[in-house]
Amino acid sequence: MVVLLVVIVVVLVGLTAAAVAGRIGGGTPPPVSTRSFQPLPPGELAADDLGELQFDQALRGYRMDQVDAVIERLFTELRQRDTEITELRDRLPG
Repeated sequence: MVVLLVVIVVVLVGLTAAAVAGRIGGGTPPPVSTRSFQPLPPGELAADDLGELQFDQALRGYRMDQVDAVIERLFTELRQRDTEITELRDRLPG
């Protein structure tokens, strides 16, 4: 009797975990955001393009702190390169 009760509890816990993980019931719901994701513009990127970039948030997805760190690094490097390119162009004759 106790074994049957343990088996039932284990099955119910497994089914609950599967439902929460999205394995049962059609998967995860669409991402929710207060501002819709806008892809990067075509052509060359500028630092300000990355400054405006935001990703949609979802229950399961990328770790926001990691994405933010990468974006911050790209933003800084692009800004430095833009400044260097402008300085080099200003040195050109004509």
